[in-house]
Amino acid sequence: MGEALLELTRVSKEYRSEAGLVRALRDVSVTIEQGEFVAIVGTSGSGKSTMMNILGCLDRPTRGTYKLGGLDVGGRTNDGRAIVRNRLIGFIFQGFNLLSRTTALENVELPLQYRGVPAAERKARATKALEAVNLAQRMYHTPNQLSGGQQQRVAIARALVTDPPLLLADEPTGNLDTRTSYEVLALLQRLNRERGITIILVTHEHDIAACASRVLLVRDGRIQSDTRQESPTNAAKMLAELPPPQEAVAPGGNAPDVFDLGRRHARKEPIPRAAGLAMACGLLAGAGLGALYDSVVLGQVGPLIPLVLGVLGEALVGSRYSAKKLGHPLSGDQRARLALYYTLVTSALMAFLAGWLVFPKIPPSRFESWVTPGQVPWALAAGMILSAVALVLLRYLLLTLMGSSVVTKFFGGGRGVRKSASVP
Repeated sequence: MGEALLELTRVSKEYRSEAGLVRALRDVSVTIEQGEFVAIVGTSGSGKSTMMNILGCLDRPTRGTYKLGGLDVGGRTNDGRAIVRNRLIGFIFQGFNLLSRTTALENVELPLQYRGVPAAERKARATKALEAVNLAQRMYHTPNQLSGGQQQRVAIARALVTDPPLLLADEPTGNLDTRTSYEVLALLQRLNRERGITIILVTHEHDIAACASRVLLVRDGRIQSDTRQESPTNAAKMLAELPPPQEAVAPGGNAPDVFDLGRRHARKEPIPRAAGLAMACGLLAGAGLGALYDSVVLGQVGPLIPLVLGVLGEALVGSRYSAKKLGHPLSGDQRARLALYYTLVTSALMAFLAGWLVFPKIPPSRFESWVTPGQVPWALAAGMILSAVALVLLRYLLLTLMGSSVVTKFFGGGRGVRKSASVP
């Protein structure tokens, strides 16, 4: 500490409304040093949110100056303030503001995309940020697969990924319970203590503000008091003193609710969206190479070689594409789900095409040598089900084989794929 990171000098903010002139801030002057943990406390309408907007370069003061890192940013244009926000400030919001259909890793990468950072560097930095907030095992989960506290930690990692000197947290515990609130506050205190990041936290809860080393009380657009706390509340200690979390209990018993525990374990790492399409492309490429080999080398075209190369191609392309997207080889569970989903979709498509194009052209007498006419539909259904099961097992085995380290290394797939010891 000792070096001023930001300075507000006689800053005022006024709005015009139908009721007249609204003075949200009135001649506010404050200096915050580098490495401080400051809480801005106030009731609704006190001006604390307006002050946060100015500190975050989301708004400009009507009068006065705002300097951040020695730069006068209060009077900059919208584009100029946007550059300052992207380079110097990390934001944490009460509502998390995560993209629902993307993984935690992709959410954290987002600020780096705006900077034009290359994909490999983006992923490495985002992974490091998630590891810093103890979410390395959840980086491929989407927000709906994470708890509220985990989502807020993803938001903190997103704020940290650009290495900003200033972190602004707007009611970061507003949507969290007591235990999760202390978890988030303990993380913020650790980041402030170990990395020296300046943190400004806006809250209306005095017990949350007690975790900061300095408290600014805002009322009627003015700073009513500026208090330095010699012994702020240790959030990690408070968390340790809380009673252990209660497991769900079945009605009339003391045992954990097995259904609730099952739902927790059902949160699995997703499969890359286009993995099935990649497998289909591998199938077409392999079959095409097989047909070319038949016609050029053997001088005749048969179904065997194109079929064999096709199924090998779909497994190879699917496993390599998925490993590249995930950053590690497919797990056993992911291989099983990919084989199942891909087989169901392709089987449904083939059944539709067969029922539309093939079966109407086959005379019923062809089936009568095998089964009676009344058994034809059942025989066809049983054959399709058994074929689908066999295909799922075959594709699972081929995905396992083609995703092995020997095959991956042979085809040059070892580059850029992180091998994980936890993947079976």
